[in-house]
Amino acid sequence: MNKVNLTLSNKNSEHFVLQFKLLQNSFVEKWIECVLEAKSKGYQISEPWAMYNLNESMNDEFILNNLNRLIAEVDAIEPLFNIRLKDIKDQDGLNHIHSIFEKHHGKLDEWKHNPLFLGKPDSFRKNISEVNQFVHACESKNTSSPKIRITYFDLPKYKRFTDDDYKLFTNKKNFGSLYHLYCDVGKNIESLARDNDIHHHDVVPNLHYSADCVVFFTENSNEDAVKLTENHKDYIMTNKKYLKEHGYDHDSKLLTTGKIELATLVNTTSEKNLLQKLKNYDTIQQLELE
Repeated sequence: MNKVNLTLSNKNSEHFVLQFKLLQNSFVEKWIECVLEAKSKGYQISEPWAMYNLNESMNDEFILNNLNRLIAEVDAIEPLFNIRLKDIKDQDGLNHIHSIFEKHHGKLDEWKHNPLFLGKPDSFRKNISEVNQFVHACESKNTSSPKIRITYFDLPKYKRFTDDDYKLFTNKKNFGSLYHLYCDVGKNIESLARDNDIHHHDVVPNLHYSADCVVFFTENSNEDAVKLTENHKDYIMTNKKYLKEHGYDHDSKLLTTGKIELATLVNTTSEKNLLQKLKNYDTIQQLELE
């Protein structure tokens, strides 16, 4: 296997395939195993709508209405949030909602043993998870960063990064490249350094991986990537006492920031033309290995 095919669709039943060439590094094989596991167990992509800043479907009104709808549906079964967001640019409100998700969902697969979910419909847990994803949708909209997120909620998240994996992490983004996606529950160093979040319950760095991945349709310079890495290091040094209290030494590899590049886009047109083409699609249909 050396290719990834990501199929998009729209309401007219038209399809468009983005093809990627897999990189040759030690982590890619691990990620492939996760994708194959998701396929073998019949897990579907959990957020077929998660195409951010690429089309008119994911506009501010759609994101805000869905976030508040999901919160209302959760609260109708058990009042957990008791809040409605009025503006997707309200980062403090988003941080507060995310902290409630953290508190009640628990880390990774802890929800499976959480009495909160006993005797409740499957939609209850799904809605809580989607509240979290629409919080991220708000944040992505606010940064205007075009991307496609591919997630599998039901795939167990138990595989941990190794020291060798952390060596592959980078804060450099290449246009059209496919990267692993943060799949832990909590806030990693990147989010804490960016959000100024006073509501979060726990710091959870990049510990686990799964089939979850993301395609960025933007690029930063090498210089900007270095500045971002330095910003994360500054946060760690400024908050090393706090991190130590949560079990992380300031020089721990577990606090490595960034993502691992998995594959590069096979693109025969200009970036501008590709972005124009993507405006016509609003649904992630499937991800296939070839």
